[in-house]
Order: sequence, then C-alpha cells, then structure tokens
Amino acid sequence: MIDRPFRISIIDYLNSAPLNYGFKRGLGFERFHLKFQVPSICADQLRSGEVDAGLISSIEFLRIPELRIVPGLCIASPKRVRSVVILSKVPPEEIRSLALDTSSRSSVVLGQILLRERYGASPETHAMGPDLAAMLETHDAALVIGDPAMRARKEGLIVLDLAEEWHAWTGLPFVFALWMVREGAPELPLPGGLALFFQKSLEMGQQNLATIIDEAWHAIGWTKLELREYLTENISYHLGEAERESLALFFDKAVRQGFAPTEKALRFL
Repeated sequence: MIDRPFRISIIDYLNSAPLNYGFKRGLGFERFHLKFQVPSICADQLRSGEVDAGLISSIEFLRIPELRIVPGLCIASPKRVRSVVILSKVPPEEIRSLALDTSSRSSVVLGQILLRERYGASPETHAMGPDLAAMLETHDAALVIGDPAMRARKEGLIVLDLAEEWHAWTGLPFVFALWMVREGAPELPLPGGLALFFQKSLEMGQQNLATIIDEAWHAIGWTKLELREYLTENISYHLGEAERESLALFFDKAVRQGFAPTEKALRFL
C-alpha cells in the first residue's frame, strides 16, 4: 500500500471534464487527493513535486525533467477547437503586440509559432489574465484559452482558431494537454496500475456527457447541442499515431524557436 494519497492536479475547464469526471465523482477516492487549477499552475505544481500527476500543457514534457505520459489519453483537437483562439483587431500578419493568457503554456507557444512561421509576424508579447477587454485595450490581439475563450464576445474581431490553423498548415491534429506523472510517484499495487484509473475516469465521463453538458451550459452560454458537438467533435481524448506525429513536429518547432530546451522521446507509464 502507498503511505500517502496520490496527489493529482486537475484542469477545471470544460474540455477536461470528461477526463476528470471519474475522479471528481469519487473514483479511487481513498487513494487520490485532487487539486483544481489552470494548466500553467498544474505544471508548476508537478515541477515542484507538490503533486504526483497533472493534466498539463504538452510543451511542459520538454521543460520538466523525468516525466512519464499516461498512454492513450490527451486533450487534442482533430481540426477546429473553438476554445483556443487569437482574437485580433488587425489581420494576423499585421499583429505587432499580443497579450498571452497566463493560464496556458502550449497554446501560447503554438500561437507564436503560427504567427511567426505561417504569417511572418513576430509581435511583442505580454502575459495577462484572461480579461479580453483589458488585453485588447493595450494590444493588437489577445490569445485566450478554455472557458474564457468560449465565453468571449468575438464580434468585430478576427478569430484565429489555433487548432484549425495548425491543421490547415500541417494536416495534423493538435495535442494541447497530456496526463503526466513524476518519476518516483507512488505506485498503486493494483491490477492495471495507475493508468487504469485515468482510463476509467474518462470512460465514466464519456458515459455521462449529458450530465457534463447540463452542468456547463449556463456558465458557458452555448446551447447544449453546441456543447455536445464541442466535446465529441472539436475535442478528442485519444492519443494515437497522428497525435504522436503532431507532438513530434510541435516539439521540433518549439525547440527551434527557443520555447523549450531540447527535444526528447516520449516516455510512457
């Protein structure tokens, strides 16, 4: 038996709700202690050892030593994501200043790579909280993610959907986040081990999409039909061959652009 709870840092956005569902409903409650955070704080807690596992931005695999990935699971978008966007007052090639949502890590790297390599723009960037009005008051454009991006008023703005841009450019899905586990995290002496709990949590979420949608639609402001489409078509939770290929390409570009120290092979539980 482990001598302390296994500590998990969890993103509390709608796109992660199916992955988190089982844990939030008591799956393995006697073994797990949950902390709810935005992706950037999840990564910081994993780096510091405050937690043993976290659902964190994919770019952090290159930045935090000794991580292993829970196999088969991720937050990805096959083509259009709708919740990770650059909202701009000017065409993308004319963006000179960009406010970056402090909640994100992979998305801010992806956004800058797309602007540099796809549109030839290298704006000055400043990290800000996800307040669109404040961001656009002092910048040409703002990169926002998650529920705030879904709620944002986009009238009169140019919208760059980052997953859609990546897919149009590379033909690949984009992997925003992965379950990652620290080396030396407690072992769970059970059949299937730790990974089984993460798989089971997602299975429970996918079986209860109606409940997730019912809980979200007032807060997000989308119709239930739009939310179902988002969770079943815009977001994918399967880490397959195309997703791995996309990660390799993203990591290569991130290292070349100076957003990560060095490439390394994916390591799994």
